[in-house]
Amino acid sequence: MLVSAQSHLPRWLEVLLTEKFYNACIIHEEFKKNEKNICCLDCCVSLCTHCLSPHRSHRLLQIRRYVYNDVIRLDDAVKLIDCAFVQSYTTNSAKVVFLNQRPQTRNFRGSGNFCSTCDRSLQDPYQFCSLSCKIDYLLRTRGGLAGFLFECKYLTLSEPGLDDRFNDP
Repeated sequence: MLVSAQSHLPRWLEVLLTEKFYNACIIHEEFKKNEKNICCLDCCVSLCTHCLSPHRSHRLLQIRRYVYNDVIRLDDAVKLIDCAFVQSYTTNSAKVVFLNQRPQTRNFRGSGNFCSTCDRSLQDPYQFCSLSCKIDYLLRTRGGLAGFLFECKYLTLSEPGLDDRFNDP
């Protein structure tokens, strides 16, 4: 994650961008499906499905995996942050955005757009490869996130089973 001024971030956003999701939950290490792939925005913690009960009335965001990286559904992301010009991808019939900058796979500078923060090649008309790159850019160029974060009072998990994890190729 590049975000340079974490003190300017709301706590939930800092946790969302820095947490190591998909690690095993140490509280439920003896259970199956114990990977922490849910972020409680109210408590600012990552959860596994076995930790959910006390958080059911909270704003919950499911973290998914795509190409070995953490993503969230675009439908969920736009409730929290302005995602304009962040490149999205479609997988399993859902549009997703990457939480953090993805590592460059090769030093290729073809024609087209590039991420304004990390120089990753992008499709036209996008300017950012991930939410963290857009946030870093806004903090550097505008000094804050005013007008780009939205108040979201209600956010639930999209699927009750939570079994639609994206498969890595």
